[in-house]
Amino acid sequence: MNKKYDTRYFGILNRQLQTYINLAFKTIDLDYWECILIVNLYDNEGINQEKLSSLLLIDKSIVTKTINSLVNKGLIIRKVCEDDKRAKNLYLSDKGMGYKEQIFYLLEKWIDYISDGIDKETQEFVLSKLRVMAEKARNADFNKLIEADDDNVK
Repeated sequence: MNKKYDTRYFGILNRQLQTYINLAFKTIDLDYWECILIVNLYDNEGINQEKLSSLLLIDKSIVTKTINSLVNKGLIIRKVCEDDKRAKNLYLSDKGMGYKEQIFYLLEKWIDYISDGIDKETQEFVLSKLRVMAEKARNADFNKLIEADDDNVK
């Protein structure tokens, strides 16, 4: 295994997923970021914008812009939080809920395509390890990681 070159595969998977979503979801007028947010709202309906940004590790400005677009398209609704009148929670509209089956179908189609030829057991193993890696990445202490490298490089 050549770890210094293997990182490119993460980039390839991410860029190709973005391209696929942008093309496959054109018929329902969703781009990559809109798709990512709406998919996460299916499991986290009622979440506020700040928590959604934190959940996905996405810059708040991207989340704000994307939510505004989804609201303008009639796919999600902002409602004032009863506990904190300054906060607004996000909910799917009937139109947004109506796309759920199509969205998940298209995403599953991509996963099936990239995992074709890999047995189900291996697919589950890889996905479970990817989840572990993503969680480690989510909680990464970059300063500590960089300092540890600085000590070894000298």
